[in-house]
Amino acid sequence: MKKLLKLLGFPLMVLSLLFSVNACGDEKTEETKSMEQLQAENGVPVVLKEIQPESFSKYLSFYGTASGKRQTTVGAMTGGRIEKVLIKAGDFVKKDQVVIEFPDDLPSSQIEQAKAAYENSEKTFNRMKKLLEAGETSQSNFDNVQTQYLVNKRNYEALKQILYVQAPYDGTVTGVMVNPGDGVKAEAPLFTVANLSTMKVKVWVSDKENAQIRKGANAIISYNGKEYSGKVSEKDISMDMMHQAFGVEIEFANTDKLPSGITVDVKIEVYKNNSAVVITRNLLKKDNTGNYVYLAKGENVSKTYVQTGEDYSIYYEITSGLKIGDKLITKGNERVEDGSKIKVIQ
Repeated sequence: MKKLLKLLGFPLMVLSLLFSVNACGDEKTEETKSMEQLQAENGVPVVLKEIQPESFSKYLSFYGTASGKRQTTVGAMTGGRIEKVLIKAGDFVKKDQVVIEFPDDLPSSQIEQAKAAYENSEKTFNRMKKLLEAGETSQSNFDNVQTQYLVNKRNYEALKQILYVQAPYDGTVTGVMVNPGDGVKAEAPLFTVANLSTMKVKVWVSDKENAQIRKGANAIISYNGKEYSGKVSEKDISMDMMHQAFGVEIEFANTDKLPSGITVDVKIEVYKNNSAVVITRNLLKKDNTGNYVYLAKGENVSKTYVQTGEDYSIYYEITSGLKIGDKLITKGNERVEDGSKIKVIQ
């Protein structure tokens, strides 16, 4: 043959190449057939998961600004110049602690007159009290003096609160809006104080979302990679016209002393099943009949149709079609079909 081909003009090198290509093709065909035969005989390698009840939750996600549960911005009760600022942002203050002072000589204050009236009426009150105890004056006279004393005392204390602005409760100063020497108008904001032991976040939700959220629902607040557990404390029953949404308020314990004003992510739980059958989205397949999964039944595959319930992220709740103890094929399911022989691997 070689002599014949040589006589016909075929070089020996080309001849060798033709034989080599044909041989490789034959080997590849045999190898492919061998793999198919091997899987048909021994089964497609798969990994199984035994169905067990799991906790399944569905959340709605939002973001909002965290602040103290109890937070107040204190405004000026009179106009004038700021005399002293006795606190700074971050300071802790006690209830009734003086934090801002206006000058005593403000024209509008009249505090000196009020102080004098209060002190004089207090002396008269104490003197009349002794006379009453000694039986040297009437109850009517004493009552009149006592009334005037109480009126003067309230007037003086009210003026003191105007000029010596106090903290409304124990808390942390989260902001100071004025400096000594500033001139302010009445009702101008002076400082903000908050009780930061418990934080609150207000989020705005649609009417559909609001219908799913219940007061007392669990929530997860995330900030800088850390999560905090909270609960829905309040929810609006009417829409806010400015936001065109419903307000929902969440409270959580401020265990890490987070500052007021930070933006946090909020997830509100709207559905929970403590004994759910749950599968991941990639295992759920669909045809004209419906959704199905592949189960292992002995050494073979069973195509099993299922009904889904709620879904969240990559997870589906299965409401029917699967039962506890079923063997779900989680790996290798893309290479099998109904009735395929399988080989379980670890």
